[in-house]
Amino acid sequence: MLLLLSSVALADPPAAEETGTVWITLRPQASLPLKSPRVQVGGKDARADASGAFRMDGLASGPVAVRASAEGYQQVERQVVLPAGGQASVFLPLERIPGPGVVKGRVLREEGRDGTKVPVPEVEVMIGERVVAKSDSTGLFVVPEAGPGPVALKLAGGGVRPKEELVVVPSHGETSVEVLMQKGEEIRAWMRGRVRSTLGRPVSATLRIPEAKLKARTKPSGDFELRLPAGRYRVTFEAPGYLSQAKTVDVGAGDQALFYVDLSPQEN
Repeated sequence: MLLLLSSVALADPPAAEETGTVWITLRPQASLPLKSPRVQVGGKDARADASGAFRMDGLASGPVAVRASAEGYQQVERQVVLPAGGQASVFLPLERIPGPGVVKGRVLREEGRDGTKVPVPEVEVMIGERVVAKSDSTGLFVVPEAGPGPVALKLAGGGVRPKEELVVVPSHGETSVEVLMQKGEEIRAWMRGRVRSTLGRPVSATLRIPEAKLKARTKPSGDFELRLPAGRYRVTFEAPGYLSQAKTVDVGAGDQALFYVDLSPQEN
C-alpha cells in the first residue's frame, strides 16, 4: 500500500503590534497653578507624572487626538502622529476664558497760571448708568471689574465739567488712566422766603449767614432771595423792635429752600 503524505504549511503567528507613548505638557497663558487640569488622549484620560507632565502609554501608531482643559481656561485640541513603537511630545497652550479686568485711574485738573495739576476728589465714575467708583482725596479711583475690551468711563461731580474717557481693558489684566478735567461752573442753591411779624405784617429785616460771610437785607415787603454754594447754614434774622430768630438750613447744589420767618415783637 502506498501512503501519500501531504504536508500542511503552518503560518507564522502575527507579530504583536508595537505601541507607543504620547507625552503632553500644558502651558497656561497666566503663570498660575492650574485648577482641575484634564488631558485626554484618544478619548481616554492621561495620567500625570511627578513633574506635572501627562503621558499615555500603549497607543497604536498613527494619528492621535489630544484634548486638554482646566478650570478658567478654554479647551484646546491637537492631533499628533505617533510612530510605531515610538514616542511623541506635544505642548498645549491654554488660553484663559475672557473675563473682566481692573481700571486704576486718577482725576486731576489744572490750577493757576502755571497749570499745576491738582487731584480732584468726589468725582463719580460711571459705566453706562451705574456708578462703579469715586475718586478719593488724592484723586485716585479703582474700578474692580470692567471689560474686557473698550470701555467708556463717564466722570462727573467734584466741581468739574463732566467728561467721558475711553479705555481698553485687557482680559483679566489691568489698565491705568489719568483723566484731566476742567473746572466747571459751580451750581449754587437758592434760598428764598419772607419775613413777617407774628401779626402777618411784612418786616424789613437783616439776614446774617456767618458760614458764607454774608449780610443781606430783605425787601420792604420782607421778601428775600439768595444764591449760595451747597452746604449747611445758620441764618439769623434781625429787625429793630423784634426778637432775633435763627434757623439752620441744608441746601444741595441746585436745591431751593423756601421758608417763612415770623418775628415776635420785643416787650417794652
